[in-house]
Amino acid sequence: MDAVLDSLHRAAATDLIPAGGSLLLAVSGGADSMALLMGAVEIRGATGWRLSVGHVDHGWRGKEADQDVAFVADYARRLALPFLVRRRDARRAASELRLSPEAAARHVRYAELADMAREIGASRIATAHQRDDAVESLLLARSRRGGLARLAGPRERRDDGVVRPLLSVSRKEILGFLSQRAVGFRRDATNGNLALPRNRIRRELAAAGEHAVSEIAHEVVLLAQERTRLDQEYTGRIAPGVRRGPDGTAADAVCLARCPPELQRLALERLAAPFARPGRAPMTGREREQIRALLASGADFRFEAGRRIRFERRGSVLWIRPRATGRGPTVYDSDATFATPSVAGEQRL
Repeated sequence: MDAVLDSLHRAAATDLIPAGGSLLLAVSGGADSMALLMGAVEIRGATGWRLSVGHVDHGWRGKEADQDVAFVADYARRLALPFLVRRRDARRAASELRLSPEAAARHVRYAELADMAREIGASRIATAHQRDDAVESLLLARSRRGGLARLAGPRERRDDGVVRPLLSVSRKEILGFLSQRAVGFRRDATNGNLALPRNRIRRELAAAGEHAVSEIAHEVVLLAQERTRLDQEYTGRIAPGVRRGPDGTAADAVCLARCPPELQRLALERLAAPFARPGRAPMTGREREQIRALLASGADFRFEAGRRIRFERRGSVLWIRPRATGRGPTVYDSDATFATPSVAGEQRL
């Protein structure tokens, strides 16, 4: 079976995209998203999916972006699918949020897709990230000293309903799928801008050849499996000792200090993520390693990541909260100890 259709059938069979569910397809008009669109339409009779098309204009490509909107809208019309479009100024968002243009575009894209999904009652948002994207993400994360969570690339399933059913499909397979069906696609001129790190990596991978890309892709699969294992270990070992309140989060510092390094890294990023600026990681790799070293010392400490998130150990408790909240929450005694609860999830106040 064709790799695109096989991955989509597998998404339905594994409940990644439930059969009969309402699905918003994020379609930019590029090759990957057009393969997602046409593949989902091709098998919707078998899956019962109720499809809609969502497109986000980031406001930075002028007439070319208008042509993208018209291109995707025309395909949606011909396929008799509901079409939703949002326009946001990603450059303005980058300035307001102090993000790179790429990070701001990603932030506004997911925010607008989530809004569209709510509008139409879609339970899933499918994006067209594919195997080569995951390879590029690994190399980018490695250059930035990212932990396992980033090295393993885009998640197939996110907690917010975003799914990525094409992660096992290569760019070459996607182009073959479109060619066989005579389906056109839009080319983004910014993909040739070598000032962008991902574009430089993409060019280097093209020069390295398919064998090299396949080897890295296999590494991504192994890392993703390890990340899944750590997710499960976090749920069973760390989450029961986490308390979330209006002023911050408290975790069992002794338990964290005893965890293996990669589990510590994943846990610290998860615990701090709610307090990060939109579109930003909660801490740098260097900051994360400094916090790990402080935890290992066993002593009380206070550490601020990115001048925004405060990590403070007091006895057996590690507090994580925005710096602006002051000395700390008053919902616990400062010398509180943790007993292992019988439930698997984090506790909320």
